[in-house]
Amino acid sequence: MSAEMAADNPYNAPGAELDSGNDELYSPSIFSFKGRIGRLRYLAYGVGTSFLLMLVMIPLLGASAFMGGEVGTSVVGMIGIAVFYIATIVVSVMFGKRRLNDLNRSGWWFLLFIVPIANLLLAMYLLFFPGTEGGNDFGPAPQANSTGVLILGWMLPALFILGIVAAIAIPQFAGVVPQ
Repeated sequence: MSAEMAADNPYNAPGAELDSGNDELYSPSIFSFKGRIGRLRYLAYGVGTSFLLMLVMIPLLGASAFMGGEVGTSVVGMIGIAVFYIATIVVSVMFGKRRLNDLNRSGWWFLLFIVPIANLLLAMYLLFFPGTEGGNDFGPAPQANSTGVLILGWMLPALFILGIVAAIAIPQFAGVVPQ
């Protein structure tokens, strides 16, 4: 009789599923303004697109130097540099907005990169703070990083450390060069 009364009681909690359904993961695409990307993917996408932009820019500047005599002085070089900077700004805004979305912040926070000192704090925030667990206001969490993302993501810190070691070691060996 108590089971029948429990079913008829209007004050019982509903038997609905309380899971919000935000446990699914999605595979982020590189060139998209929607979605979220984590810290390592943010670093990897930034390094990868910088290398791609440089691979396009170096031959363009070489061609402009061949045509105009001096790098960056010809019309081709000036147009190439302008396109390069516009592409860099668009890619930076795209990745920054998605990283801010992973931190459950609006993409408008990216405008803090215009403000001195605040841009350094925002850069540290984007690189070092973990994103929200599971889904947030901007969508489900991204999938785990692939091997390519891991390699590209660790390439920048490795190059940074290698640069510091080279800056210390090269002057030490500069006087040892045979003549």
